[in-house]
Amino acid sequence: MDANIYFLVSFCIFCFIFKKKFWPSIIQLLDQHIEEVKHELLQKKEAISKHKKLKALYQEKLHNLDTEIKEIKTSTSQKFNFLKIKLDKELEIQYGYRQKCFHQIIHRTHRQQSKIIQTKCVEEILQKVKQELKKKQSFTDEYMVSVLSTNKKIQD
Repeated sequence: MDANIYFLVSFCIFCFIFKKKFWPSIIQLLDQHIEEVKHELLQKKEAISKHKKLKALYQEKLHNLDTEIKEIKTSTSQKFNFLKIKLDKELEIQYGYRQKCFHQIIHRTHRQQSKIIQTKCVEEILQKVKQELKKKQSFTDEYMVSVLSTNKKIQD
């Protein structure tokens, strides 16, 4: 017999033993590995779909927040404009009131000064008249009556 035949027979026996003993274990290991890979793939797909759902949810929330921010900006702007208009009106009213009060004070002060000046003028006139009366006693009582009536008219 030739060495090739022994080699062929031994190889066939090896294949038979390998197929009976080791092949099912290898197939089982490969099947387990395939199942693990499928399971990991399924988990990754689920994670990806969950991630996509969360991404969509967060994008929707972000869009809602943008909308809410725009609404708040608009509302705040409207409130600011309203308060500005209201404040401007109040300032105008207050300015008008203060200006009116200031004019009244000026008018009152002017009247008081006018009365003070008139009183001083009348007093000076009376002083001069008294001096004239002392110098010249020829004035009549009628002149004195007319000066006193003029003084009363000025004070009123």
